[in-house]
Amino acid sequence: MNKLTYHNQEAQGLLEVIVALGIIISGIVGMVNLTISNQTATSEASDRLIATNFAREGIEVIRNIRDTNWLSCEINSGVLNCNDWDQGLSSDTTQTLVALFDVTNNSWTLNYTASDFNHNHTRIWRRNAGVADEIGTHFQSTQDPPSNATLAGYKRLITLSPLGSPKNGIKVQSSVQWTAKGKTEQLTLEERLYNWR
Repeated sequence: MNKLTYHNQEAQGLLEVIVALGIIISGIVGMVNLTISNQTATSEASDRLIATNFAREGIEVIRNIRDTNWLSCEINSGVLNCNDWDQGLSSDTTQTLVALFDVTNNSWTLNYTASDFNHNHTRIWRRNAGVADEIGTHFQSTQDPPSNATLAGYKRLITLSPLGSPKNGIKVQSSVQWTAKGKTEQLTLEERLYNWR
């Protein structure tokens, strides 16, 4: 005579479902974490890229002033008169400044009143109204607040230090500060500009 044996296959099926759900949930949680990490990294990279461009612009303003000084020569009474290479940048001590762009005159001026990032002139603004060509441009201003603009969330401060004795160059440090997720970030680019002409 044959004995019939019964196995509890319902319990075994339930256990397989629980294991499968655990694997699926682990995969979903992993994908969500990866997506969140990717979005955070993208946002941080975007902020850092913008800050790098603002810092680079600060260095290029100083380079432009040096190069313009080289090119601004006049002949008066048969004599060639040229500006000093560091006119507007000259000092035997370290100086901090902000670079202000005048849209009307299409020119840069340096303002030496800011000594740290707490000064209002270090803030970068974004033009959001006005002349179509100017909308979206970023700038620093002595006006508080400037018309047709909102804060961009960045601050820029440029530091100039003399190089050599006698002075034959300038060390330019362009620093940008911003806040991301409640934490203050700062990036500094440095370049040395010499009177090699």
